[in-house]
Amino acid sequence: MKKLYLKTLSDLPPSLSPTEEVNFLTSVMRSILQVTALVALELHISEIPEDELDVSRFLRRMEQPSDGTPIEVIEFLLPLLRSYIDRNLCLGWYKENSFSKSLAKQLNEWVQFRNDTTAHGILSQKEASIWAPKSKALIHSSLNVLSGLIPSYESKTNELTSYDINISLPLVFKNKPVVIRKVKCQRSIWTLNGQMLSLEDAQRFTTELTDSSIFSKPYIESTDQYVASSDISIEIDNSRHSFIHNIPHRQTYTFEGRRRELSKLTDWLNDEDSRACLVFGDGGFGKTTVVLEFLNNLLEDKVVIDKPSPLVISFFTAKMTRWTDEGLLHLKGVSDAMDECIRELIKAFTPVLTKDWYESQGDRLIQKAFNFLKEEGLSRDDVLFIFDNTETLATSTNEVEDLGDFLQAVTKKLGRMIVTSRRREFINATPIPIKGLNELECVSLLQRLAKENHADPLLKAGEARLRRISQSLMYKPLLIHTLVKHISRTKSSIDEAIDSIFKKSNNELLEFLYEDAWARMTALQQNVYMLLVIAESPLDHFSVSEACKIMQIPLTEFHTTFDETYFGSLTNHGEKFSIELEELSSRFFNKKIKDLPEDDKHILESKAQGLDTLVGNFHKIEEEYELDRVAEAFRNSYAKAARTAVRKENYPEAKEYYDIAISEDPMNSALKDRFAWFLYHKIGNNKAKLRAEELWRDSIELNENNCDAIVNLAQCRYRNDDLEEGDNLLIKAGALSRSQSFCLLNKAKARYYYWSRNKGIEKVEERLEEAMFLLDNASKTLRNRDKYYAKTLHEINFFKVKLKKIKLKL
Repeated sequence: MKKLYLKTLSDLPPSLSPTEEVNFLTSVMRSILQVTALVALELHISEIPEDELDVSRFLRRMEQPSDGTPIEVIEFLLPLLRSYIDRNLCLGWYKENSFSKSLAKQLNEWVQFRNDTTAHGILSQKEASIWAPKSKALIHSSLNVLSGLIPSYESKTNELTSYDINISLPLVFKNKPVVIRKVKCQRSIWTLNGQMLSLEDAQRFTTELTDSSIFSKPYIESTDQYVASSDISIEIDNSRHSFIHNIPHRQTYTFEGRRRELSKLTDWLNDEDSRACLVFGDGGFGKTTVVLEFLNNLLEDKVVIDKPSPLVISFFTAKMTRWTDEGLLHLKGVSDAMDECIRELIKAFTPVLTKDWYESQGDRLIQKAFNFLKEEGLSRDDVLFIFDNTETLATSTNEVEDLGDFLQAVTKKLGRMIVTSRRREFINATPIPIKGLNELECVSLLQRLAKENHADPLLKAGEARLRRISQSLMYKPLLIHTLVKHISRTKSSIDEAIDSIFKKSNNELLEFLYEDAWARMTALQQNVYMLLVIAESPLDHFSVSEACKIMQIPLTEFHTTFDETYFGSLTNHGEKFSIELEELSSRFFNKKIKDLPEDDKHILESKAQGLDTLVGNFHKIEEEYELDRVAEAFRNSYAKAARTAVRKENYPEAKEYYDIAISEDPMNSALKDRFAWFLYHKIGNNKAKLRAEELWRDSIELNENNCDAIVNLAQCRYRNDDLEEGDNLLIKAGALSRSQSFCLLNKAKARYYYWSRNKGIEKVEERLEEAMFLLDNASKTLRNRDKYYAKTLHEINFFKVKLKKIKLKL
């Protein structure tokens, strides 16, 4: 690429005025700095140990870079790049050797000039005459000093490389360097918007970035349908977790809202007691879209999970056709289609299935898969199925029941599951209804309800008319249902019905709907609602389930009646939920209670007292549960404030809060471990790293079983070339909760990076031999049940390939 920049300079016409020359040379300088900063980030991510320094904030800033940002990136990363890649990288960036003035200082002066003139002021002819030759000289100096960060470009293949590492970003367009204007992500698809560095025609372009780019979420290369995810932060102990999955990308770029539904899915995932989750709603309401948004958020580390997720996530779309070597095969019945989803799971381990997998069907296939997973060291808690569009698999009553039996058998033996369907499937599952409406969905709902209720005026109305009706009703399902029912019962026109609805008070409107729902309920179902209103307990999963027991009706029956009414809102937390009744619905229930005979009223009041006693005892026991490690670390208000400040990337404020939190709780081992991690990885300067090491030692002294602090201190010592203490610390970690394969892998990585930092020292190559020996042992001791199994396996293979390449060069 250096030649491309030199050719761009040589092609400048001599007729340019100083002002025109400065303006274009500013773009050239901008391109050089952007390219070198991005290559520095590529090299850091590829070659520097993970979590050595946190570069995520620089990646975000490079999405729309200012001219000063690349200089900060190079300044931040250059010491590490010199340690691990090339000791002579970018000689002249600092004031060193024969350089009288550092390039960094010259570039900062250039940024100051640009900010004072073309960016926020006026570029006079006098200043342009000074900075035109000065800018050209600065560009030549930058090309010489930063040459190690300017990638090689092969025009025939359009490939960019630096230190034998492929640069995936499109830094050249039509054989011209580029200036990056913006990098953005729209629903998991990353795109780069840039301009070609050309004086004649600075053509703008937008290109989609590959999954391997530093801005994209990196996926492990795989020839299979399944891939290993990037490791996901688990906030409870800041550890990393990875899994194998075949999750599709999002279905839409414009996902909006659905926070409540996404929160319910998160709560369900964290609730180990719930085996299944049913996401249901009418067609077109976005059931699959919501589930894919949740799963992609999980991949992107945007979902807070309490414990490691399943090791395998298998997504299956319930289609009644399948492509085979014999062409398009139409699956017949529930069993054929559902058997295929079991085979898709096994393909995560064995991409090419043997004949016997196709000979087994139904329960035999489930048992065969169960035995296979058991041999692989996996339990039913290690697998998560996603079954999409199950309503397509069954239509008759018998088929629906067969489907329910199949889903129940899968949850019992093979794994947890998320099911999307247009109906309530016959399965014991946590329900998550999808009810939200946009304008088009409102039109569809109006048309469907009008047909079902014989509301002729709405059936004759055009789409434009229905859109206006939806807007006047504020897109609320409640008012849409009311309108349709009013027209159906009164046979009035649309305008008359709307006028009648809005002339009614809220009491009259809601009582009209409640009476209609009340009439559809059985006496026992009505008694549950009246019992809950009389009782003083909060309406949650326990009080409702106990009320159902008292009245001798299934809890699922309560859910069915509640979902079909507008009595209130239900917030789902997996198998747990809480209910908030509308104030007017409470008044309606109280009115019904008053209308009861006195004897029936006394019986309900007595049962309500018993319900209050049960619920009170239950919540008292819940409050005595032991707090987890996150709560242990962040148990005082200053520690919580520090964690919030870190999330907002306000690091000075976070450090201040951490200091106060430590003084308030000096014996808290977990808090000191978290503070040390913050200092080492978020602040990252030498002073912060020294203090982090002290804090980790204090943390271990306070609690010798704090495995996280031990592992973190080991990594710290390794980065100071202290292999002996690092190894001893990992031996302690292995005696606690870390697997042998994890410890061996990290010992191997430490030796590789030791060699990388100390190339040229006598006998340093012996460390590479030690690393390969440790990696081989890590492979032999790796078990499917090990924590971080997928990530450990990937890293072992990654470093083996890396070491083999180095061995061939030596």
